[in-house]
Amino acid sequence: MKYYLSITILLMLSVASNTYAQKKPAGGGQKKAVVSESKYFNFQSDPLLNAHLFLYNKAMTCKFKKTPNDSLVFVSFKDKAKGINVRELSVLNSVLAFYRDSLLSKDLLFDSIMRDFSDKLVSGNNAMIKYQVKMLEAVSTFAPYFTKLFWAEIESANKAWLKSNLPQIVSLENQIVPELEKIYQTKLPEGKIRVDLVDYATWAGAYSFNDKFCHVVFSTSHRSNQGELAPEVIFHEASHFMVDKLSEMIAKEAKGKDIKTSINLWHNMIFYTAGYVMEKELAKAGKKFVPFYEQMKFADKFSDFKYSVEACKQFWDPYCEGKLGMEEAVKQIVSYMLQKK
Repeated sequence: MKYYLSITILLMLSVASNTYAQKKPAGGGQKKAVVSESKYFNFQSDPLLNAHLFLYNKAMTCKFKKTPNDSLVFVSFKDKAKGINVRELSVLNSVLAFYRDSLLSKDLLFDSIMRDFSDKLVSGNNAMIKYQVKMLEAVSTFAPYFTKLFWAEIESANKAWLKSNLPQIVSLENQIVPELEKIYQTKLPEGKIRVDLVDYATWAGAYSFNDKFCHVVFSTSHRSNQGELAPEVIFHEASHFMVDKLSEMIAKEAKGKDIKTSINLWHNMIFYTAGYVMEKELAKAGKKFVPFYEQMKFADKFSDFKYSVEACKQFWDPYCEGKLGMEEAVKQIVSYMLQKK
């Protein structure tokens, strides 16, 4: 299918946007109605972003299975493909083929075009570069089918996750976020962090970036984002917006030496720190908490992570407890990692 900007496509997008009841948000731009808010977070369930990520995920599955072009819809939609006529099948197969052949080489987090597209989708900003226009046309073509076949189920799952997990996020954020700010010696950027609840958010289940605003994309179906781990993952993602000072200090201490074999040290440390703060806070209420990185067995999978946990227990814990300065703690952690490399 050759994509071209047309009145028909724009009308389809307009209909989809009206169906989803877009509203003006704080901070500018068009945005879907707020699902819920807490002191630090603005939770959304955006249909167009969900449609985009649905296509990306299904196209990846089709590529892995080496699905023929004329069977992409049947593999992706399965039993829901019944009732779609031949002409519609051709159009939708072309949309999936476009995602498979043109977008899978672009990482959802590390490619700036993909991040920018996600920001613009949820803000209703149609001022896109030529390549993003093609992406918007594909999403717009798919939107009516997504609404009819998938959106009710996905939106229901997003809202169910929020209903189940928002109370514990609210109960913890007033203690956890200020403590993280204290540890990182950095305040969160002004304004609430936008958390877009989606079905698919890469293999990791969640990712975050701050190009135009603090934006977290969070999968409500991912196995690691459930129960007691749900708030920790949210606080971990929030930590990404406070980590610049730590990252700079690590780079300064490393003095150009590569201390990374598989994972960035600063990222290991925010995993460790979010778990550390959660564990300490819940212990006050007599609750035992096993941090995300322990439940996911990161230390068994990545030697870097094992060594960074060892270093954090020796030097970061004393810093968090006020027994050691941040600069000294980072210096010792970097030295430890260099010895283990």
